[in-house]
Amino acid sequence: MARNSIENDDDNIDPASVASNIKSSLKQEVIKELLHGSFQDNKTKLGNDALSLIVEVAKCLVTETCLRASTQALRESCDKVELEHVEKCLPQLMLDFP
Repeated sequence: MARNSIENDDDNIDPASVASNIKSSLKQEVIKELLHGSFQDNKTKLGNDALSLIVEVAKCLVTETCLRASTQALRESCDKVELEHVEKCLPQLMLDFP
């Protein structure tokens, strides 16, 4: 993980380097099925524009989670992000993305 050229006590990470290393592909069909499973009314429809927007928001959430987990790993002097780093950043992430 690349660090900013200006280092301080906050363990800053270059978000662009994290985002460029994230390989995520969320299929619209999968997101659509997940959403339809939570609809209370079977007649509820989801437009293509809304579905595309939800997929983009989900991608942003994945990117932010990776960024926060990598920051947590750096704080713990680890060079590899593990599941425990993701778990430690989830409570604040859930508050930030209600």
